[in-house]
Amino acid sequence: MKMITNTMLIALLLGVFSCANASVVQVWKCTLHEGKGDADVEKVSSAWLAAAKSMKGGADLEVYHSYPLAATAGEGGFEFVLIAPDAATWGTFWNDYPGSAASKADADWNAVASCSGSSLWNSTEIQ
Repeated sequence: MKMITNTMLIALLLGVFSCANASVVQVWKCTLHEGKGDADVEKVSSAWLAAAKSMKGGADLEVYHSYPLAATAGEGGFEFVLIAPDAATWGTFWNDYPGSAASKADADWNAVASCSGSSLWNSTEIQ
């Protein structure tokens, strides 16, 4: 059932975004675990990204961390930002995520920080 729901979500998102020439941005709200710092999460995120890039649809993914300068993020709060060049790439990557190299890297990442949820954005550059 979960696979059917995920497939339907991906199809819907591909339909919504297919006419737009835009990046897909997934933003995760995260918090560092006690005793962990920016360098720790950057190290595990780099390893996660390397694993993600080895997957189908992962070659052109980008990852950023957004740290608060003037924001209500809570102690240790930051954003994990995943950018795919288009909805088809994002869908291909997430469709193959279960059991993938990136999903295996999640354990190391989860030892450093946790995320409460994410949002998906269609991002277009304004000229």
